[in-house]
Amino acid sequence: MIEIRRLESDGGEAVFAAVDIRRGTRFAAELPLVMVPPVSDNDEIPEFYRAIDDLPQEKSAEMAQLLGHPVVTESIKKDPQVRHEAWSFYKAKKWKSKEGTHLQGKKLRRAVTRITNLCAVYLAHNVQLGPKGKYGSGVFSLYSRIGHSCVPNAYNSWNPTLERLTIHALHDLKAGDQIFVNYTGNVCRTRQQRAFSLAATWGIICSCPACTEPAIDQLRRRMLIMDQALAAYTCGASQEPNFSAIYGVPRIVTAKEALKTAEELSHLLKRQRLCGMELCKA
Repeated sequence: MIEIRRLESDGGEAVFAAVDIRRGTRFAAELPLVMVPPVSDNDEIPEFYRAIDDLPQEKSAEMAQLLGHPVVTESIKKDPQVRHEAWSFYKAKKWKSKEGTHLQGKKLRRAVTRITNLCAVYLAHNVQLGPKGKYGSGVFSLYSRIGHSCVPNAYNSWNPTLERLTIHALHDLKAGDQIFVNYTGNVCRTRQQRAFSLAATWGIICSCPACTEPAIDQLRRRMLIMDQALAAYTCGASQEPNFSAIYGVPRIVTAKEALKTAEELSHLLKRQRLCGMELCKA
């Protein structure tokens, strides 16, 4: 139902609908190229190096072909922690490759360069599997080629039964439509918040309607306030009498007020065709 095409604008790749796809259709179920179990942030890179060392050559070669923004990937490769952990990994292995060959000199430097390059791909493309990375994180060949939009027409979900990343249509798609997902993970953010996250993490300058039309940005600001107010009500933080003065967010005290806020948030989400997890939560 889908196909990968090369973009004429920048030479990158993107995913398009090859046929008409109805809303709600699962059009892909993809196995990870590499998967890292749920670990702390400090242990993520060492765990990735262990995972990549066990990866078949064809999968690591496929992963190396995934493109990222040059500024972002070069910054990751030069990160002292990324390089330090790479050297530490081979030191722990007594300077040997996974085949048991002793590494030194140019061979060792090439091995370190190879896994740091793959680490840059992982850090630029990895997807959390399940809520808050309950099942870890992974890199996927197809999903990594799907572009970002703050007004997405698809979403991903990790299916632990299938052990695959499933991708579903949020709206009816016509053959030839480019498929977009939301990289930032939360549509209830202002344009400035999204722009910072997109530029710093992926080197992206988004030109979707939410990032170019002031009227839509005002709706997003209102959504952010309501989302924060509902989150505070849910965890009980809004019971503090001076809550609004301290945090600048409306204070929700009763279930009736919470319902009214959730209904308005749902209305604004549907008005912008944002039918993902935020609408489900509301």
